[in-house]
Amino acid sequence: MLKSKLLLLASCSFFLFSCSTSERYASKSNDEYIYVIDYKKVNAVERAMVASSGNVKAVWVNPPIKRMKKSEYIANQK
Repeated sequence: MLKSKLLLLASCSFFLFSCSTSERYASKSNDEYIYVIDYKKVNAVERAMVASSGNVKAVWVNPPIKRMKKSEYIANQK
């Protein structure tokens, strides 16, 4: 009985600790980086589709993305 109570207390404290620290790191990384579609990979696949001898069709459910700095993205937009 004592072991189960101790295990429950330890798991609850671990859960609370992990939830409280994840928000701090997530918000810090979201300010500096963004995720955008990687058009180089998309174009490479579409060129390979056209060049193939068979009848190939690609449907992008989850297009390839890349992580880039927000300042770099803004500079490329100008």
